Amino acid sequence: MNKKIISVIVTMILVLNSFPVFAWTPAESLTSSSVVLMDTVRGQVLFGKNAYKHLSPSVMCKLMTALVTIEKTDLNAKVTISKNAASFNGLNLVVGNQYTVEDLLYAVMLSQGNDAAVALAEYVGDGDIQKFVRYMNTKAKELSLKDTYFVNPTGLYEKSQYTSANDIALLIKAAISNNTFNVIFGARGFGWLNGNDSSILTNQNTLFWSYKGVDGGKLGANTNPQSFSAVTTAFQNDKRLIAVVFNNSKENAFSETAKLFDYGFSKFYTGVLVPKNIPQRSIEVDNVKVDLVSKIDVYYTYPVGDSFIKNISFLKNEKLKLPVNTETIAGVLKYTLNDSTVIEVNLYADKTVSAPEDYRTKIKDIITENRDLMAIVSILVIIELVLIIKNLFKFMFRAKKTRTQ
Repeated sequence: MNKKIISVIVTMILVLNSFPVFAWTPAESLTSSSVVLMDTVRGQVLFGKNAYKHLSPSVMCKLMTALVTIEKTDLNAKVTISKNAASFNGLNLVVGNQYTVEDLLYAVMLSQGNDAAVALAEYVGDGDIQKFVRYMNTKAKELSLKDTYFVNPTGLYEKSQYTSANDIALLIKAAISNNTFNVIFGARGFGWLNGNDSSILTNQNTLFWSYKGVDGGKLGANTNPQSFSAVTTAFQNDKRLIAVVFNNSKENAFSETAKLFDYGFSKFYTGVLVPKNIPQRSIEVDNVKVDLVSKIDVYYTYPVGDSFIKNISFLKNEKLKLPVNTETIAGVLKYTLNDSTVIEVNLYADKTVSAPEDYRTKIKDIITENRDLMAIVSILVIIELVLIIKNLFKFMFRAKKTRTQ
């Protein structure tokens, strides 16, 4: 190829690469009233819009009902449907019929299932729905959900009941660590038997079939005002993200969830913040150097091309004295990220460090460690001394005898 042509091609490539790339950010086109995109490692918020705004908790009530039920009862337990439970909209549960807890959990998670939610609340609350609601609010406090308050297990409108997109994401982050919840949350369908009628319950979150990597989801329908809440998790590139979207349109809720995932998976990377067993700090304890390491790999999520670290500080354990073992926290590394996330990493001595020994201490340790041997040696020394003294007396006696002759 002509050298001039090659030169022109190279020049064009360099010129094109010199233009700035205008990356899409969610804020430019999202119509949703409230959204959160969160990573599942530390709960870092990768994007938020009105994340703490108080909203109708329809989907949140069902999620919390499922989690509390899973934690407090047996999946195989039989639930008898009451007249009260059957009066709610849902799957047309029949009064007096029995369903397993597991069946009702799938009904709550894959469909709106208000009747199933009430049936579970009655069963776990020993017939008292308000007792179950207290369980829900106690769990919310345990998870530090500061913008959530429950009045019923269904999510049907109550003026004093509310949640936020951020709290929903935090609940999902905690709940998916429970394997049973994670399996049900990730179900696309479930075989449903209602008396003599059988059907397939299909997850109402259609992103399971339209977005690569979706591994969990639920759709909520809010009546006051009319809106939809899509709660979805997806896994790509070795990281799992949570998206919570509130929108007046079901289709927009799903499409904008997909946009959030595109943004999160393409613009953020999950990697090691602190590798295990690699010295991070060195300290002196009683004038002896001690190297400190983390016992685990510590991960965090950050924008591609940016360390995302605002500040690093270190706090030494001032109470340390020699010897230092590998089980005692010797110090804490504190990372503050640009999104104000704080990550504290416990550091430990990379090996047991003992105090340096002087000559007397070494002799003492040798004697202590070899007591039996030292006892034998002592006895032999004593015997040898006795023999020497005996022989000395014999010599002296013979010498004296010789002089007197």
